[in-house]
Amino acid sequence: MNNWLNGAKFSKNDEYYTPSILVYPLLKYIKKDWVVWCPADEADSEYVLVLRENGINVRHSHISEGLNFLTYNPDFHYDCIITNCPFSRKKEFLFKCYKSKKPFALLLGLPILNYNEIGDFFLERKRELQLLIFNKKVSFDGNRSSFNSSYFCGNKFLPKQIIFCPLESDNTGDNFIPATKYKSIHNTNGI
Repeated sequence: MNNWLNGAKFSKNDEYYTPSILVYPLLKYIKKDWVVWCPADEADSEYVLVLRENGINVRHSHISEGLNFLTYNPDFHYDCIITNCPFSRKKEFLFKCYKSKKPFALLLGLPILNYNEIGDFFLERKRELQLLIFNKKVSFDGNRSSFNSSYFCGNKFLPKQIIFCPLESDNTGDNFIPATKYKSIHNTNGI
């Protein structure tokens, strides 16, 4: 079994800070009366910041607060789940999201579609996969990305199965706009 999909523990490489360029495209699919749960996000996550700036009610939780999405069942109401889940726990996050029966959008590397485990996951569970696919490989750290990150959605988050979404930038070089958390950790203003 590929550890990238099914790690027994969270990996030190699981924490990548999603730039806002990858959050804004979701706004048109979120109903204004929804409560959005971001289960792998702290208060300064771009998901939390951008959604709140746009009048969306957001709840967040993070493993650093002892709230592991895979074992935590919140005591608050939520209508959908949106996050960039840990790379080493993608399959478990997908499973829990489908099980919740709530609409969801998980930012994942598009190459996971190449893995047998992912194909089997969808075939065995007869789950409909929806994809919001970007036209660029977006950087999280200013360096060119080697793969495309896209939203794997389910439980009717998107109005149709596959949507291609154009982005103006790949978030590299002079176009790099780091996530707030990235800036605070790396002490940079995106330069």
